[in-house]
Amino acid sequence: MNPKTCIMCGAHLEEKLTSYVEDLGGCIVIVKNVPSFVCAQCGETFYSPAVSRRLDEILSVVKTSMSEVTIINYHPAA
Repeated sequence: MNPKTCIMCGAHLEEKLTSYVEDLGGCIVIVKNVPSFVCAQCGETFYSPAVSRRLDEILSVVKTSMSEVTIINYHPAA
């Protein structure tokens, strides 16, 4: 998947590495350096299906060993 335009505003999407943040209730998870598509106009962030699946896998593993804040680098965890 390599989308060209934002589904929110129609502007151009740029490929960037971003941080993904998820609140799991008792734990905040930050995944750094996630391959993303970011809208140049509104800033909305999108992920490819493969990246979304990998983020789900990472979150599943973190849930079993939660601490208050967990920071993971996307690439080594992939």
